Amino acid sequence: MPRGKEKTVDFDLQEDVLPFMGSQDSNGSNGSEDNDAFQIAFAQQYRAALEKKKKEQQRKFFVSGKKLVSKEMESTAGIITDAARSAEELFQAFTINYAAEDDRIRSLWSAILEEERKLQKLSKQFQSAIVKMGQECETEQIQGMAKAKEAVLETQKVIEYVYPKKEL
Repeated sequence: MPRGKEKTVDFDLQEDVLPFMGSQDSNGSNGSEDNDAFQIAFAQQYRAALEKKKKEQQRKFFVSGKKLVSKEMESTAGIITDAARSAEELFQAFTINYAAEDDRIRSLWSAILEEERKLQKLSKQFQSAIVKMGQECETEQIQGMAKAKEAVLETQKVIEYVYPKKEL
């Protein structure tokens, strides 16, 4: 993310170099002391003005830096808030989808369980029918064998009646 123009402040104030010092050379010794006092006073005022200007530039630099940091922090906080909101929305969507899929799976398992119960019921009915049919079949076989035995006995009686046994 672009952070804007870089601002630079020139703090290279040459405090020790006073361009006016020594450029005016006095011709007399009397005026020299007054001139020296004036130059010293002027130099002190000049240095004070430079110091004041330097402090003002530093203050502006710090205010500008504070604004930039504040702006970047707000921007970053907004980005983080948006990311957190997005993550929360994704999590909520996931939770809703997960719950829906879980419900669908649960309904499938319930349907499978119901079908298994029906199958068990049919299996028991089938087994009962087989046992009943087996018993009926056995009863019919016993009745059939009894009739066959009766028929054999009747046939023997007829044979004996037609061909009586000769006694020896």
